[in-house]
Amino acid sequence: MSQRGASGRWSRRCVLAGLAAAGSASVLVDDTTGDAGRAPGAFPTVEPAGRLDLDGVAEAVVGDDGETVYCALGDGFAVVDASNPFDPTVVHEDRDLRADGDAYSRMVSVMDVKVSGDRLLVPGPSAPPEFLSGFFLFDVSDPADPERVAFQDLEFGPHNAFVEGEFVYLTGSGEFGEPVVVYDVHDDDDPEEVARWTAADADDAWGTVPRTYRNCHDVFVQDDVLYVAYWDAGTWVVDVSDPTDPTAIARLGGHDPKYLAALDGLSAEFDELPGNSHSVLPNADASALFVSKEAHDVPTTLHEGGPGGIECWDLRALDVDGVEPSVESVLSPPAPRGDRTGSGWTAHNVGVDGDRLYTSWHGGGVRVYDVADLAEPLLLGEWRDPERTWFWTARPLESGFVATSYLQPQYSLRAQRQGDGARLYVFPDPDEDDAVPAPTMDRRPFPDPADATDDADAAADDDE
Repeated sequence: MSQRGASGRWSRRCVLAGLAAAGSASVLVDDTTGDAGRAPGAFPTVEPAGRLDLDGVAEAVVGDDGETVYCALGDGFAVVDASNPFDPTVVHEDRDLRADGDAYSRMVSVMDVKVSGDRLLVPGPSAPPEFLSGFFLFDVSDPADPERVAFQDLEFGPHNAFVEGEFVYLTGSGEFGEPVVVYDVHDDDDPEEVARWTAADADDAWGTVPRTYRNCHDVFVQDDVLYVAYWDAGTWVVDVSDPTDPTAIARLGGHDPKYLAALDGLSAEFDELPGNSHSVLPNADASALFVSKEAHDVPTTLHEGGPGGIECWDLRALDVDGVEPSVESVLSPPAPRGDRTGSGWTAHNVGVDGDRLYTSWHGGGVRVYDVADLAEPLLLGEWRDPERTWFWTARPLESGFVATSYLQPQYSLRAQRQGDGARLYVFPDPDEDDAVPAPTMDRRPFPDPADATDDADAAADDDE
Protein backbone atom coordinates (compact mmCIF):
# COMPACT_ATOMS: atom_id res chain seq x y z
CA MET A 1 0.00 0.00 0.00
CA SER A 2 1.29 3.48 -0.77
CA GLN A 3 2.29 5.84 2.02
CA ARG A 4 -0.51 8.38 2.40
CA GLY A 5 -0.19 12.09 2.81
CA ALA A 6 -2.56 14.18 4.92
CA SER A 7 -4.43 15.21 1.80
CA GLY A 8 -5.43 11.60 1.17
CA ARG A 9 -7.12 11.07 4.52
CA TRP A 10 -10.77 11.33 5.37
CA SER A 11 -11.31 12.59 8.89
CA ARG A 12 -13.85 12.01 11.62
CA ARG A 13 -15.46 15.30 10.56
CA CYS A 14 -16.10 13.68 7.18
CA VAL A 15 -17.78 10.80 8.99
CA LEU A 16 -20.22 13.07 10.77
CA ALA A 17 -21.13 14.72 7.50
CA GLY A 18 -21.45 11.37 5.76
CA LEU A 19 -23.65 9.93 8.48
CA ALA A 20 -25.93 12.93 8.32
CA ALA A 21 -26.25 12.49 4.57
CA ALA A 22 -26.89 8.75 4.94
CA GLY A 23 -29.85 9.40 7.19
CA SER A 24 -30.38 5.88 8.50
CA ALA A 25 -26.82 5.38 9.76
CA SER A 26 -26.02 6.02 13.40
CA VAL A 27 -22.90 7.03 15.28
CA LEU A 28 -21.60 4.46 17.77
CA VAL A 29 -20.67 6.45 20.86
CA ASP A 30 -17.78 5.63 23.19
CA ASP A 31 -18.85 5.57 26.84
CA THR A 32 -15.42 5.29 28.43
CA THR A 33 -12.72 7.74 29.42
CA GLY A 34 -9.05 8.12 28.93
CA ASP A 35 -6.25 6.60 31.01
CA ALA A 36 -6.01 6.50 34.79
CA GLY A 37 -6.10 9.97 36.28
CA ARG A 38 -7.57 11.50 33.14
CA ALA A 39 -10.99 13.10 33.08
CA PRO A 40 -13.63 11.89 30.61
CA GLY A 41 -12.91 13.31 27.16
CA ALA A 42 -9.21 13.87 27.89
CA PHE A 43 -8.26 11.91 24.78
CA PRO A 44 -9.61 12.54 21.26
CA THR A 45 -12.07 9.95 20.03
CA VAL A 46 -12.63 8.64 16.53
CA GLU A 47 -16.05 7.18 15.76
CA PRO A 48 -16.54 4.19 13.42
CA ALA A 49 -18.16 5.07 10.12
CA GLY A 50 -19.48 1.58 9.40
CA ARG A 51 -19.58 -1.89 10.80
CA LEU A 52 -20.20 -5.37 9.47
CA ASP A 53 -21.43 -8.39 11.44
CA LEU A 54 -19.02 -11.19 10.56
CA ASP A 55 -19.06 -14.14 12.94
CA GLY A 56 -15.63 -15.46 13.85
CA VAL A 57 -13.60 -12.63 12.32
CA ALA A 58 -10.10 -12.37 13.80
CA GLU A 59 -7.08 -11.25 11.77
CA ALA A 60 -7.62 -8.91 8.83
CA VAL A 61 -5.17 -7.64 6.22
CA VAL A 62 -5.59 -5.15 3.40
CA GLY A 63 -4.77 -5.71 -0.27
CA ASP A 64 -2.67 -3.46 -2.46
CA ASP A 65 -5.71 -1.46 -3.57
CA GLY A 66 -6.17 -0.23 0.02
CA GLU A 67 -9.87 -1.12 -0.04
CA THR A 68 -10.08 -4.93 -0.11
CA VAL A 69 -9.91 -6.58 3.31
CA TYR A 70 -9.09 -10.27 3.72
CA CYS A 71 -10.39 -11.74 6.98
CA ALA A 72 -9.80 -14.92 8.97
CA LEU A 73 -13.14 -16.28 10.20
CA GLY A 74 -12.22 -19.11 12.54
CA ASP A 75 -13.79 -21.66 10.21
CA GLY A 76 -12.66 -20.06 6.96
CA PHE A 77 -12.02 -16.68 5.38
CA ALA A 78 -13.89 -13.78 3.82
CA VAL A 79 -13.14 -10.94 1.43
CA VAL A 80 -14.67 -7.57 2.28
CA ASP A 81 -15.03 -4.53 0.04
CA ALA A 82 -14.41 -1.48 2.25
CA SER A 83 -14.39 1.10 -0.54
CA ASN A 84 -17.54 2.57 0.99
CA PRO A 85 -16.55 3.05 4.65
CA PHE A 86 -20.20 3.47 5.66
CA ASP A 87 -21.20 0.12 4.15
CA PRO A 88 -18.44 -2.55 4.15
CA THR A 89 -19.67 -5.55 2.17
CA VAL A 90 -18.70 -9.23 2.00
CA VAL A 91 -17.91 -10.13 -1.62
CA HIS A 92 -16.70 -13.68 -0.92
CA GLU A 93 -16.96 -16.10 2.01
CA ASP A 94 -15.65 -19.64 2.40
CA ARG A 95 -16.35 -21.52 5.63
CA ASP A 96 -15.64 -25.01 4.32
CA LEU A 97 -11.89 -25.39 3.77
CA ARG A 98 -10.99 -28.97 2.90
CA ALA A 99 -8.08 -30.73 1.24
CA ASP A 100 -8.73 -32.08 -2.23
CA GLY A 101 -10.76 -35.28 -1.99
CA ASP A 102 -11.23 -35.01 1.78
CA ALA A 103 -14.95 -35.16 2.51
CA TYR A 104 -14.61 -35.68 6.25
CA SER A 105 -12.24 -33.12 7.78
CA ARG A 106 -12.06 -29.38 7.32
CA MET A 107 -9.85 -26.66 8.70
CA VAL A 108 -10.92 -24.98 11.94
CA SER A 109 -9.36 -22.32 14.19
CA VAL A 110 -8.33 -20.18 11.22
CA MET A 111 -7.16 -17.03 13.03
CA ASP A 112 -4.67 -15.62 10.52
CA VAL A 113 -4.55 -14.64 6.85
CA LYS A 114 -1.91 -12.83 4.83
CA VAL A 115 -1.86 -11.38 1.31
CA SER A 116 0.97 -10.58 -1.09
CA GLY A 117 0.04 -9.24 -4.49
CA ASP A 118 -2.52 -11.64 -5.93
CA ARG A 119 -1.75 -14.47 -3.49
CA LEU A 120 -3.79 -15.04 -0.32
CA LEU A 121 -2.40 -17.32 2.41
CA VAL A 122 -4.85 -19.05 4.75
CA PRO A 123 -3.07 -21.15 7.44
CA GLY A 124 -4.47 -23.20 10.29
CA PRO A 125 -5.28 -24.25 12.82
CA SER A 126 -3.81 -21.67 15.20
CA ALA A 127 -3.99 -24.24 18.01
CA PRO A 128 -2.53 -27.78 18.21
CA PRO A 129 -3.36 -29.83 15.10
CA GLU A 130 -6.89 -31.16 14.83
CA PHE A 131 -8.93 -32.23 11.85
CA LEU A 132 -7.04 -30.56 8.97
CA SER A 133 -3.67 -28.79 9.43
CA GLY A 134 -1.81 -26.90 6.75
CA PHE A 135 -2.08 -23.84 4.54
CA PHE A 136 -4.10 -22.87 1.49
CA LEU A 137 -2.97 -20.50 -1.24
CA PHE A 138 -5.56 -18.65 -3.33
CA ASP A 139 -5.25 -16.54 -6.44
CA VAL A 140 -7.14 -13.33 -5.59
CA SER A 141 -6.49 -11.40 -8.79
CA ASP A 142 -10.29 -11.22 -8.72
CA PRO A 143 -10.95 -10.72 -4.98
CA ALA A 144 -14.63 -11.58 -5.36
CA ASP A 145 -13.77 -14.97 -6.89
CA PRO A 146 -10.68 -16.48 -5.21
CA GLU A 147 -9.25 -19.54 -6.96
CA ARG A 148 -7.46 -22.17 -4.89
CA VAL A 149 -4.02 -22.88 -6.32
CA ALA A 150 -2.44 -24.99 -3.57
CA PHE A 151 -2.92 -26.81 -0.30
CA GLN A 152 -0.03 -28.05 1.82
CA ASP A 153 -0.72 -30.37 4.74
CA LEU A 154 1.33 -29.93 7.92
CA GLU A 155 1.95 -31.93 11.07
CA PHE A 156 1.64 -28.79 13.19
CA GLY A 157 -0.81 -25.92 13.49
CA PRO A 158 0.80 -22.61 12.43
CA HIS A 159 -0.35 -19.92 14.84
CA ASN A 160 0.74 -17.16 12.46
CA ALA A 161 2.21 -16.99 8.96
CA PHE A 162 3.41 -14.66 6.22
CA VAL A 163 3.68 -14.81 2.44
CA GLU A 164 6.25 -12.76 0.58
CA GLY A 165 6.88 -13.31 -3.11
CA GLU A 166 7.52 -17.00 -3.73
CA PHE A 167 7.97 -18.00 -0.08
CA VAL A 168 5.67 -18.74 2.84
CA TYR A 169 6.91 -18.34 6.43
CA LEU A 170 5.10 -20.23 9.21
CA THR A 171 5.40 -20.30 12.97
CA GLY A 172 6.26 -23.92 13.71
CA SER A 173 3.93 -23.91 16.71
CA GLY A 174 4.58 -26.98 18.88
CA GLU A 175 7.35 -28.31 16.65
CA PHE A 176 10.72 -29.24 18.15
CA GLY A 177 12.68 -26.04 18.73
CA GLU A 178 9.71 -23.82 17.86
CA PRO A 179 11.09 -22.98 14.41
CA VAL A 180 10.13 -20.63 11.65
CA VAL A 181 9.28 -23.01 8.79
CA VAL A 182 9.89 -21.76 5.23
CA TYR A 183 8.14 -23.09 2.11
CA ASP A 184 8.96 -22.35 -1.51
CA VAL A 185 5.62 -21.86 -3.29
CA HIS A 186 6.82 -20.67 -6.68
CA ASP A 187 5.23 -23.80 -8.18
CA ASP A 188 1.70 -23.10 -7.01
CA ASP A 189 0.43 -26.65 -6.84
CA ASP A 190 3.57 -28.14 -5.26
CA PRO A 191 4.87 -26.21 -2.18
CA GLU A 192 8.21 -27.44 -0.84
CA GLU A 193 9.72 -26.95 2.62
CA VAL A 194 13.17 -25.41 2.18
CA ALA A 195 14.30 -24.28 5.63
CA ARG A 196 13.72 -24.21 9.37
CA TRP A 197 15.26 -21.61 11.65
CA THR A 198 15.20 -21.41 15.45
CA ALA A 199 16.75 -19.20 18.10
CA ALA A 200 18.97 -22.16 18.99
CA ASP A 201 20.56 -21.87 15.55
CA ALA A 202 21.93 -18.51 16.65
CA ASP A 203 22.79 -19.52 20.23
CA ASP A 204 22.88 -23.07 21.60
CA ALA A 205 21.74 -21.79 24.99
CA TRP A 206 18.17 -21.51 23.71
CA GLY A 207 18.06 -25.26 23.24
CA THR A 208 17.82 -25.72 27.03
CA VAL A 209 14.88 -23.32 27.47
CA PRO A 210 11.37 -24.83 27.84
CA ARG A 211 9.54 -24.20 24.58
CA THR A 212 6.77 -22.38 26.47
CA TYR A 213 9.08 -19.36 26.77
CA ARG A 214 10.60 -19.55 23.28
CA ASN A 215 7.21 -19.69 21.62
CA CYS A 216 7.59 -18.68 17.96
CA HIS A 217 4.48 -16.51 17.88
CA ASP A 218 4.54 -14.13 14.89
CA VAL A 219 6.51 -13.52 11.70
CA PHE A 220 6.82 -10.65 9.23
CA VAL A 221 9.05 -10.36 6.15
CA GLN A 222 10.13 -7.21 4.35
CA ASP A 223 13.06 -6.50 2.02
CA ASP A 224 14.79 -9.85 2.66
CA VAL A 225 14.53 -9.48 6.43
CA LEU A 226 12.46 -11.76 8.66
CA TYR A 227 11.18 -10.40 11.97
CA VAL A 228 10.20 -13.02 14.55
CA ALA A 229 8.25 -12.39 17.76
CA TYR A 230 9.72 -15.13 19.96
CA TRP A 231 7.80 -14.50 23.19
CA ASP A 232 10.16 -14.49 26.19
CA ALA A 233 13.14 -15.09 23.91
CA GLY A 234 12.65 -11.57 22.51
CA THR A 235 12.26 -10.29 18.96
CA TRP A 236 14.68 -11.56 16.34
CA VAL A 237 15.84 -9.93 13.11
CA VAL A 238 16.92 -12.53 10.55
CA ASP A 239 18.51 -12.26 7.10
CA VAL A 240 16.45 -14.20 4.53
CA SER A 241 18.06 -12.87 1.38
CA ASP A 242 18.50 -16.59 0.81
CA PRO A 243 15.28 -18.01 2.29
CA THR A 244 16.82 -21.50 2.28
CA ASP A 245 19.54 -20.33 4.69
CA PRO A 246 18.18 -17.85 7.29
CA THR A 247 20.87 -16.13 9.39
CA ALA A 248 20.31 -14.13 12.58
CA ILE A 249 21.17 -10.43 12.48
CA ALA A 250 20.11 -9.26 15.95
CA ARG A 251 17.97 -10.01 19.00
CA LEU A 252 15.92 -7.20 20.48
CA GLY A 253 15.02 -7.54 24.13
CA GLY A 254 14.01 -10.80 25.74
CA HIS A 255 15.11 -12.76 28.79
CA ASP A 256 18.51 -14.30 29.33
CA PRO A 257 18.22 -17.98 28.30
CA LYS A 258 19.89 -19.02 31.56
CA TYR A 259 17.08 -17.40 33.53
CA LEU A 260 14.36 -19.12 31.52
CA ALA A 261 16.14 -22.49 31.58
CA ALA A 262 15.94 -22.44 35.39
CA LEU A 263 12.13 -22.09 35.39
CA ASP A 264 9.50 -24.78 35.29
CA GLY A 265 7.89 -25.38 31.92
CA LEU A 266 4.78 -23.39 32.83
CA SER A 267 5.05 -20.45 35.18
CA ALA A 268 3.76 -16.92 35.64
CA GLU A 269 6.68 -15.70 33.53
CA PHE A 270 4.81 -16.92 30.46
CA ASP A 271 1.95 -14.46 31.13
CA GLU A 272 3.78 -11.49 32.57
CA LEU A 273 6.08 -8.71 31.43
CA PRO A 274 8.87 -8.01 30.67
CA GLY A 275 8.89 -10.75 28.00
CA ASN A 276 5.92 -11.70 25.83
CA SER A 277 7.00 -10.53 22.39
CA HIS A 278 3.63 -11.19 20.72
CA SER A 279 3.54 -9.48 17.32
CA VAL A 280 6.08 -7.54 15.31
CA LEU A 281 5.84 -4.98 12.50
CA PRO A 282 8.43 -2.68 10.88
CA ASN A 283 7.59 0.59 9.17
CA ALA A 284 8.11 0.93 5.42
CA ASP A 285 11.84 1.68 5.49
CA ALA A 286 12.58 -0.51 8.55
CA SER A 287 13.89 2.46 10.50
CA ALA A 288 11.38 1.62 13.25
CA LEU A 289 9.96 -1.61 14.64
CA PHE A 290 6.82 -1.99 16.75
CA VAL A 291 6.56 -4.94 19.13
CA SER A 292 3.33 -5.58 20.97
CA LYS A 293 3.52 -7.33 24.33
CA GLU A 294 0.49 -9.48 25.09
CA ALA A 295 0.82 -9.75 28.87
CA HIS A 296 -1.48 -10.20 31.86
CA ASP A 297 -0.91 -9.69 35.55
CA VAL A 298 -0.84 -12.82 37.70
CA PRO A 299 -2.12 -11.76 41.13
CA THR A 300 0.06 -14.15 43.12
CA THR A 301 3.36 -12.66 41.95
CA LEU A 302 5.02 -9.75 43.72
CA HIS A 303 5.03 -7.35 40.77
CA GLU A 304 2.62 -5.94 38.23
CA GLY A 305 3.02 -8.14 35.19
CA GLY A 306 0.49 -6.63 32.79
CA PRO A 307 -1.30 -5.59 30.74
CA GLY A 308 1.38 -5.18 28.12
CA GLY A 309 2.11 -2.20 25.87
CA ILE A 310 3.84 -1.60 22.52
CA GLU A 311 7.59 -1.09 22.29
CA CYS A 312 8.77 1.46 19.72
CA TRP A 313 12.25 0.46 18.56
CA ASP A 314 14.68 2.63 16.61
CA LEU A 315 16.32 0.19 14.16
CA ARG A 316 18.61 2.62 12.37
CA ALA A 317 21.52 1.46 14.55
CA LEU A 318 21.42 -1.95 12.87
CA ASP A 319 23.45 -0.34 10.07
CA VAL A 320 26.03 1.13 12.45
CA ASP A 321 28.81 -1.10 13.80
CA GLY A 322 28.97 -1.24 17.58
CA VAL A 323 25.65 0.56 18.11
CA GLU A 324 22.62 -1.29 19.47
CA PRO A 325 19.00 -0.61 18.46
CA SER A 326 17.06 1.05 21.27
CA VAL A 327 13.54 1.24 22.67
CA GLU A 328 12.58 4.89 22.38
CA SER A 329 9.22 4.57 24.16
CA VAL A 330 6.60 2.07 25.25
CA LEU A 331 2.98 2.90 24.50
CA SER A 332 0.92 2.07 27.57
CA PRO A 333 -2.40 0.21 27.42
CA PRO A 334 -5.67 2.10 27.86
CA ALA A 335 -6.73 2.25 31.50
CA PRO A 336 -10.28 1.49 32.65
CA ARG A 337 -12.46 3.71 34.81
CA GLY A 338 -15.04 3.09 37.49
CA ASP A 339 -15.41 -0.55 38.51
CA ARG A 340 -14.05 -1.93 35.25
CA THR A 341 -10.79 -3.84 35.23
CA GLY A 342 -8.13 -3.57 32.60
CA SER A 343 -6.32 -6.87 33.06
CA GLY A 344 -7.33 -7.96 29.57
CA TRP A 345 -6.66 -4.60 27.92
CA THR A 346 -3.29 -5.66 26.60
CA ALA A 347 -1.74 -4.84 23.26
CA HIS A 348 -2.55 -7.21 20.40
CA ASN A 349 -2.02 -6.81 16.63
CA VAL A 350 -1.10 -3.54 14.93
CA GLY A 351 -0.75 -1.89 11.53
CA VAL A 352 1.46 0.94 10.30
CA ASP A 353 1.29 3.40 7.43
CA GLY A 354 3.83 6.19 7.15
CA ASP A 355 4.07 7.84 10.56
CA ARG A 356 0.75 6.44 11.79
CA LEU A 357 0.47 3.38 13.99
CA TYR A 358 -2.91 1.64 14.25
CA THR A 359 -3.33 -0.48 17.36
CA SER A 360 -5.77 -2.92 19.00
CA TRP A 361 -6.01 -3.47 22.77
CA HIS A 362 -8.57 -6.25 23.30
CA GLY A 363 -11.16 -4.72 25.66
CA GLY A 364 -9.32 -1.39 25.57
CA GLY A 365 -10.46 -0.70 22.00
CA VAL A 366 -8.38 0.83 19.23
CA ARG A 367 -5.94 3.72 19.18
CA VAL A 368 -4.12 5.62 16.43
CA TYR A 369 -0.74 7.25 17.07
CA ASP A 370 1.63 9.59 15.29
CA VAL A 371 5.03 7.92 15.70
CA ALA A 372 7.14 10.30 13.61
CA ASP A 373 9.09 10.92 16.82
CA LEU A 374 9.44 7.51 18.46
CA ALA A 375 10.55 9.07 21.73
CA GLU A 376 7.54 11.38 21.94
CA PRO A 377 4.59 9.69 20.20
CA LEU A 378 1.24 11.45 19.90
CA LEU A 379 -2.19 9.93 20.46
CA LEU A 380 -4.46 10.99 17.59
CA GLY A 381 -7.64 9.18 18.51
CA GLU A 382 -9.19 6.21 20.28
CA TRP A 383 -12.46 4.32 20.46
CA ARG A 384 -13.70 1.79 22.99
CA ASP A 385 -16.87 -0.10 23.74
CA PRO A 386 -15.73 -2.70 26.29
CA GLU A 387 -19.22 -4.06 26.88
CA ARG A 388 -19.57 -5.13 23.24
CA THR A 389 -16.09 -5.37 21.68
CA TRP A 390 -12.82 -7.24 22.12
CA PHE A 391 -10.38 -6.22 19.40
CA TRP A 392 -7.95 -8.47 17.54
CA THR A 393 -6.31 -6.16 15.01
CA ALA A 394 -6.24 -2.72 13.39
CA ARG A 395 -4.99 -2.16 9.83
CA PRO A 396 -4.71 0.93 7.62
CA LEU A 397 -6.83 1.33 4.51
CA GLU A 398 -6.06 3.65 1.62
CA SER A 399 -7.96 6.16 3.72
CA GLY A 400 -8.99 5.40 7.28
CA PHE A 401 -8.51 2.04 8.94
CA VAL A 402 -10.28 -1.23 9.66
CA ALA A 403 -10.41 -3.10 12.98
CA THR A 404 -11.91 -6.43 14.01
CA SER A 405 -13.71 -7.27 17.24
CA TYR A 406 -13.59 -11.05 17.47
CA LEU A 407 -16.02 -11.61 20.33
CA GLN A 408 -18.69 -9.92 22.42
CA PRO A 409 -17.74 -10.03 26.13
CA GLN A 410 -21.34 -10.26 27.34
CA TYR A 411 -22.00 -13.46 25.33
CA SER A 412 -21.68 -16.95 26.82
CA LEU A 413 -18.29 -18.62 26.70
CA ARG A 414 -19.62 -21.08 24.14
CA ALA A 415 -20.81 -18.25 21.89
CA GLN A 416 -17.47 -16.47 22.33
CA ARG A 417 -15.57 -19.60 21.30
CA GLN A 418 -17.71 -19.83 18.19
CA GLY A 419 -17.10 -16.17 17.36
CA ASP A 420 -20.76 -15.17 17.61
CA GLY A 421 -21.28 -11.43 17.48
CA ALA A 422 -17.86 -10.66 15.97
CA ARG A 423 -17.69 -7.53 13.82
CA LEU A 424 -15.51 -5.62 11.44
CA TYR A 425 -15.39 -1.83 11.94
CA VAL A 426 -14.28 0.85 9.48
CA PHE A 427 -12.93 4.10 10.95
CA PRO A 428 -11.82 7.41 9.50
CA ASP A 429 -8.35 8.72 10.19
CA PRO A 430 -8.24 10.96 13.28
CA ASP A 431 -7.56 14.63 12.78
CA GLU A 432 -3.96 15.60 13.43
CA ASP A 433 -4.93 18.84 15.14
CA ASP A 434 -6.60 16.83 17.95
CA ALA A 435 -3.34 15.10 18.93
CA VAL A 436 -2.21 14.88 22.55
CA PRO A 437 0.98 13.39 24.04
CA ALA A 438 0.59 9.62 24.06
CA PRO A 439 0.52 7.85 27.44
CA THR A 440 3.69 5.79 27.83
CA MET A 441 5.03 3.39 30.44
CA ASP A 442 8.40 2.42 31.82
CA ARG A 443 9.93 -0.72 30.41
CA ARG A 444 10.22 -3.28 33.16
CA PRO A 445 13.82 -4.56 33.42
CA PHE A 446 14.64 -8.17 32.68
CA PRO A 447 15.70 -10.18 35.72
CA ASP A 448 19.23 -11.40 36.28
CA PRO A 449 19.65 -15.15 35.72
CA ALA A 450 20.57 -15.46 39.40
CA ASP A 451 17.07 -14.24 40.28
CA ALA A 452 15.27 -17.27 38.81
CA THR A 453 13.43 -18.23 42.02
CA ASP A 454 10.17 -19.90 42.85
CA ASP A 455 8.43 -16.52 42.74
CA ALA A 456 7.99 -16.78 38.98
CA ASP A 457 6.50 -20.25 39.36
CA ALA A 458 4.17 -19.61 42.29
CA ALA A 459 1.11 -19.00 40.13
CA ALA A 460 1.51 -21.88 37.69
CA ASP A 461 -1.64 -23.62 38.86
CA ASP A 462 -3.66 -20.39 38.78
CA ASP A 463 -2.36 -19.69 35.30
CA GLU A 464 -3.51 -22.87 33.57
